[in-house]
Amino acid sequence: MKPSNLRHPSMTRDQVLVAHAAEMIARTSFSTPRFAEALAGQLQALAPMRAADAGVPDFAALAAAGDSTPFLRASAAWLKRVQRWLDGEVDLPSWLEEAWVQALEPEYRERCLAELAQRHGLLAVRPQDGAGVTASKVFGQLIARLGHAVEQGSEVLADGQIDLQDLPLLPALIEQLLAVESRACELRRFAENVRDGGPLRVVAG
Repeated sequence: MKPSNLRHPSMTRDQVLVAHAAEMIARTSFSTPRFAEALAGQLQALAPMRAADAGVPDFAALAAAGDSTPFLRASAAWLKRVQRWLDGEVDLPSWLEEAWVQALEPEYRERCLAELAQRHGLLAVRPQDGAGVTASKVFGQLIARLGHAVEQGSEVLADGQIDLQDLPLLPALIEQLLAVESRACELRRFAENVRDGGPLRVVAG
């Protein structure tokens, strides 16, 4: 699926989070109820005490209890809260940010992180000990993103220059280049870690 190349320079940070989630829901089979349940699960995993204080349902515990009535009641109430955030009726609390991003599908999570990082002049680089982050996977992602960047760059540079006529195409090019930079930085860190005598990490994907 071709990315929508969203850039939200005039939006607040919480509005950017909502925009990426809304785009994912609109463009994929990842429904609002599914996102709401994923968000609750991430909140329970990342901040269980805060989640409990805020009334975030523990769907795993409710399902294990075997009574569908409390589960459905909690699910409906939680869905209404999440929908209010998505609709902009209620501001998204800052403490939800990490769980909100993690509840996104990988493609949308990466783009959301890249945009949030770019606001501070940073790259969205994942830690080497992150789940599923291996050198071979990062290299594969780098190659894929290089291909996308070449495709976008070829369209922009068809006339040999970047000028005002290319403005509609530049957000897509910038997004792909940021993705290349992030994966290249991750791969460089794997190499530096071994060069500097760090623990040898698994490179098989």
